[in-house]
Amino acid sequence: MADPTYDDLMSLEDRPKARLQSVNRKRARLVTIEEHCTVPFPLPKTSITFSMFTAEFLSALKGRLADIDKRIAVMDANNIQAQIISLNQPGAQAFTDVDQCVEFCRKANHFIYENYVLKHPKRFFGFAILPTQSGASAAAELERCVREYGFVGSMVHGYTNTTDPRKALYLDDPQFDALWEVAARLETPIFIHPRTPLPNNLSNLEDIPIFHGSPWGFGRETVEHCLRLMYTGVFDRFPGLKIALGHMGEGLSWVLPRTDSTFRIFGPEARGGMKRTFCDYFQSNFLINTSGVPRISALQNLLAETRSANVMFSVDYPYESIAELRQWFETIPVSDEMWKDIGYRNAIKWFKLPLDCD
Repeated sequence: MADPTYDDLMSLEDRPKARLQSVNRKRARLVTIEEHCTVPFPLPKTSITFSMFTAEFLSALKGRLADIDKRIAVMDANNIQAQIISLNQPGAQAFTDVDQCVEFCRKANHFIYENYVLKHPKRFFGFAILPTQSGASAAAELERCVREYGFVGSMVHGYTNTTDPRKALYLDDPQFDALWEVAARLETPIFIHPRTPLPNNLSNLEDIPIFHGSPWGFGRETVEHCLRLMYTGVFDRFPGLKIALGHMGEGLSWVLPRTDSTFRIFGPEARGGMKRTFCDYFQSNFLINTSGVPRISALQNLLAETRSANVMFSVDYPYESIAELRQWFETIPVSDEMWKDIGYRNAIKWFKLPLDCD
């Protein structure tokens, strides 16, 4: 005999079936900010993790990445008001030639604008794709996309490839001060999305390739990238800059307290030029979303280490399920007002979206 459902148990007491907490939560229209697509222009490489997916998942994934009508149908079925659209990883950062990448970015950004933002206003917003082979080129493309297309930020897929497969270009390089200046001046957050670490940065796990991607390597690579930005004083030079991260902050909320604690035993030269603590930077300069981590304990840790105003709901579609993440999000133990903040208000505020979901 099957176990009684919640509705069965409520019926025994002649109670209404609707759940007290989630009545309004089910009706709310949410905003998600880490949702990916593809564009019909070739990239130098695709993620090596694709080859390890099941054939069924990979086939469906490719369809979901490109099918706009299906995307909208899934959003409607799950009360998602809007998505911010970004290119699938590894994105423009896979190029090594700056001229080729500039051309790719201009075409890809126009494609997202024309097919998502323009055709479906208030359902889709855009993250600019940037040619980070050059700090000046990345800055110029961000400004162009914000001015011409109304894009609300940008997404960079971690490090940028170079002609030396053992070396990468990270965003703490001084040339990216040009990009930070534009992002801070326009108040447009820059999303750092994970990608597979460089092969020579995976020696300990070289023989276990499943850990090179989202199960482990993605988060580790992103954490190290963010540590570089903090340590080299990027946020001291640009205190208004906002960096967006997915996956509950990639683990930074529980790593950084230990980092700050141990930094005290090192001398000033070793500590570098940073003027604040790592936790201070995390609380002031990072916007975190919940994509792909439907875990209440992880959210509670995040809320203990940063301001709730910096936390947003997201999914990571089409890799993650909108239905699954939405169902989890409706159960999180926070006040209804904070739930609305995380569910849509914070995204509307930080990305200046012309929406009113209340």
